[in-house]
Amino acid sequence: MTELIPRPSGKLTPYNAPEGFSRSEGKALQRRQNAEVANGFVTAARVQAAGYVAATGMHLSAMLSREAEFQANGDPRAADRLNYIADSFAEYAAWEVRRFQR
Repeated sequence: MTELIPRPSGKLTPYNAPEGFSRSEGKALQRRQNAEVANGFVTAARVQAAGYVAATGMHLSAMLSREAEFQANGDPRAADRLNYIADSFAEYAAWEVRRFQR
C-alpha cells in the first residue's frame, strides 16, 4: 500500500510501521493514516471554498448596497425596495457559506 504523504525515515520497518508492530498492524496503521490525510485534504478544500464564497458574497453585497443607494436617488420607497433586493442577495450568499458547514 502506498502512502499519500511520505513519512520521514528513521526507526521504521520496510512496511513503514513502528518497531513492535506486526505486518497486519502496520498496514492497518498506514490505512488509517492515509484516511486521515485524505480527510484533512477534503476539510482544507472545503474551508478554502467557504472563504472564497464568503469573500465574493461580501464584495457583491457591498456593491449591490452602494448601487441601491445610488439608484434610489433619495426616494425612500425606492430605497426600501432596492435594499430588500440587496438584503435578499446577502442572505442567499450567507446561506451558501453555511452549506459548507455540513
